[in-house]
Amino acid sequence: GPYLSALKLLLCIDLLFTFPIVFSSGRQILENSILGTEKVESGEAGASQAAIVAGAVGSCFCLAQIGGVGAVANLVGGVAQGTLAFIMPPLIAVTLSRRNDSDLDGGEAKQALIGTFGVAVVSAVTYFTVVGIFQ
Repeated sequence: GPYLSALKLLLCIDLLFTFPIVFSSGRQILENSILGTEKVESGEAGASQAAIVAGAVGSCFCLAQIGGVGAVANLVGGVAQGTLAFIMPPLIAVTLSRRNDSDLDGGEAKQALIGTFGVAVVSAVTYFTVVGIFQ
């Protein structure tokens, strides 16, 4: 109906204005993590930065070819939520405990188990979303 069409139009307008901001932040995070902050800020990484931008634009273009906002939301949201909920906390806990030379409650094996579960969740979400796209 007209409400759904209006909602889709507003979503497109929203994405038109917010995508460049999110993309720029993601590009900067990728450059700093892959090339290093010093190299990026000094301007020595021109070709490497161009390759990172080309890869990011190519990835976005590939995601845009998926027929449906729901599939993209499942893929991106499932990967992000699974990573933030199950993979990052154990990594942070282990890193901080090693840095501070302190013991973890339950040890690193417990954290590794949670992280492994997170990898399984993210893999399952990705697999089932990709299978759903091609059916």
